[in-house]
Amino acid sequence: MAILTRRMAGQLALGATAPGLALAQVEATRIVAAFPPGAALDGVARLLADGAARGAGGRSRGTVVVENRAGANGNIAAALVARTPADGRTLLLAIDTTFSLNPHLYANQGFDPARDLEPVAIAGTYPVALLVHPSAGIADLGGFLRAAQARPLLYASAGNGSPGHLAMEHLRSTLGLPPTALEHVPFRGNAEAMTDLLAGRVAAGFIAVSGGADFVRDGRLRAIAVSGPRRLAMMPEAQTVAEAGHPGFDVRFAYVLMAPRGVPEAARRDWAGLVTAVFAEPQVRERLATWAVEPEVGGPAEAGEWIASASRRWGKVAREAGMRVG
Repeated sequence: MAILTRRMAGQLALGATAPGLALAQVEATRIVAAFPPGAALDGVARLLADGAARGAGGRSRGTVVVENRAGANGNIAAALVARTPADGRTLLLAIDTTFSLNPHLYANQGFDPARDLEPVAIAGTYPVALLVHPSAGIADLGGFLRAAQARPLLYASAGNGSPGHLAMEHLRSTLGLPPTALEHVPFRGNAEAMTDLLAGRVAAGFIAVSGGADFVRDGRLRAIAVSGPRRLAMMPEAQTVAEAGHPGFDVRFAYVLMAPRGVPEAARRDWAGLVTAVFAEPQVRERLATWAVEPEVGGPAEAGEWIASASRRWGKVAREAGMRVG
């Protein structure tokens, strides 16, 4: 079976009359990706769609469509899936912050995370890297602390409530810096944040590793720390924040597969099994490594526990930093 593009899916929706197409329309399953095409989350969604279509784990799930619905920190995609039938044929792939942070950030998400959706699986985790422009004169995390103590540092992120924003505010608290030491400059995505960081208009930013590795290798940026518990093959010179003198600092984000509330338990177990099967494949692990995504998996219970734990952490960070959208 093939993965349908959005154009092909649209042709089906317009009522193609060929018998094969009519059957594909009936059997089609959607994975709604909460990020645009080209992002690592989109890549993970397509790996899962491919595995589902070709029978990873022992059973083909028919034709699978990846539909990208970016915006509002995942709220747009989540609200769409929340309104679909709970039949196991529409799944959502989003960052856990859609459910762990957004309830603290938005007055109205357009859906109720606890009422409308339920967790299916963890589909990988990832850290972010603290990158600085060489003109800032910062060589390591100690230098970052001294620079922020001397003058307010501008830092870029992919937007209010983005992983980079959260990681930096958590680091600020860990380092004991006052809120005025770091000035947040939010952008509409990592690409725009990276543009200003490369130009030196901002001094630093916690950026998705896959988006910054090439610029670190060619010397246009410096990687001074990674937020997770281990150094990264892409940036082996960058210490973890814990190695740099702050034990216990571990900031990672999870891709979570979600389904409309009430989906059959058998369907949730089936999709969780699919994630495990796909992520066990060597070629998939190699692809994930290029995005600095760890092939960490877990079923409905583990995904729910991750979201609950992250909600406690990010709720506290959001309150302390005064984060609010709408």
